[in-house]
Amino acid sequence: MTPHPVQPAPAGLVLHPGSLRSGWCQVCKAWTHITADLVLIAPDGVTTAGTWAWCEICDDPDHPLPARRITRG
Repeated sequence: MTPHPVQPAPAGLVLHPGSLRSGWCQVCKAWTHITADLVLIAPDGVTTAGTWAWCEICDDPDHPLPARRITRG
């Protein structure tokens, strides 16, 4: 199976993160969660394209968290 070629973005479109918001991470229980709205800037206007979220502890690619186990005894 041959992969489909990647289509370049149309000219004039820019994806930009909006203002960052910090918050509480429910997974690692720390104040390390960052959220931003993704803003798509086009020649005919601006629209919110989605939301990006990241935790500096849980989502660190260099030092991932170990698998958690619950010991039931």
